Amino acid sequence: MKKIFTAITAIGLILSSCTSADQYKVTGKLEGMTKGKVYLSKLQDHKLVKTDSTEVAGSSFSFEGTLESPEMYFIQLEGQRGAIQFFLENSKITIDANVKSLKNAKIIGSVNHDLISSYNDKQLQFQLKQQKMFSEYQKAEQKGNQFQMDSIEAAFNKLELDKLDAGEQFITLNKNTHAAAFVAYRISSPLETSEIEKIYAMLSEKAKKSPYADLLKEKIELLKSVETGQPAPDFILNTPKGKPLSLSSFKGKVVVIDFWASWCGPCRKENPHMLELYKELHPKGVEFLGVSLDKEKKSWLKAIKDDGLIWNHVSDLKYWDCEAAKLYGITGIPATVVIDQNGNIVAKKVFGDDLKAAIENLIQ
Repeated sequence: MKKIFTAITAIGLILSSCTSADQYKVTGKLEGMTKGKVYLSKLQDHKLVKTDSTEVAGSSFSFEGTLESPEMYFIQLEGQRGAIQFFLENSKITIDANVKSLKNAKIIGSVNHDLISSYNDKQLQFQLKQQKMFSEYQKAEQKGNQFQMDSIEAAFNKLELDKLDAGEQFITLNKNTHAAAFVAYRISSPLETSEIEKIYAMLSEKAKKSPYADLLKEKIELLKSVETGQPAPDFILNTPKGKPLSLSSFKGKVVVIDFWASWCGPCRKENPHMLELYKELHPKGVEFLGVSLDKEKKSWLKAIKDDGLIWNHVSDLKYWDCEAAKLYGITGIPATVVIDQNGNIVAKKVFGDDLKAAIENLIQ
């Protein structure tokens, strides 16, 4: 952690010698491409949206303009897969890339990009360690070595905390930058509301003007609206037969909303336990409502059949843009929400014995 702290501090010092400009000018050189269009794009609603375009001339291209706030952008090439991701700001930025390896593009001139690159390098080291742990866990599981499995899981969870700690250190050391707001939003995904509020408070007033800080604030407000004790927001989605089904149609009953998807391995692994619990508690008046984040109806229906999921299911087949998932601030699956007979949220993100206990407290 000391090494991470030192490295991030060194990057943070760059800020003291840099000044902002009124406009950006992006100049790029593309090895392996002599003609065609180049697009400047940004992420909106989980999709890349083109904001500007230009023609390649002699392997070179350029963009000019003004930004209200530094933000993550992408360079896309006509006829090429992939993109160059970089933090655009009002400064002179140069990009050198090979069309066969866009992710290895060299980017100079963006202070926020330098900061994010340093942060990503440190996070990658954590991820590589976790990948190795996952492989070791699988081997231990095959051998039935529960002691080793528990040990690896504990080490994995400790590394997750270290990753979060590194993120918080980055935010603290670079709190005046838009890069800090970007990292704050990125690490907020699995956190509880109070933890996200803590991270938001680390940002300076300047950083809070970033669009990523706005997203973070909106997320806090959303999560507060669906905390335990709050009324469960109603929604209507279609069943596999295409008929609309609302959450409110189960009024007066205990309801477990199960957010899942056919492509989600942990969800599929949890399904047998959910099925067992449903068979035990449904006769007592408990309803399950599966909300799928699938994109393809065929895959969704096959998973329901293969896993023997006999409760009600709905989906709008919008993947992470699922309206119900966004309404409840769901950023990871599997996820559960337990609703009491009065339509209030009483538990979230509970499984197994904890889920059973939460339900039984309501039907005693």
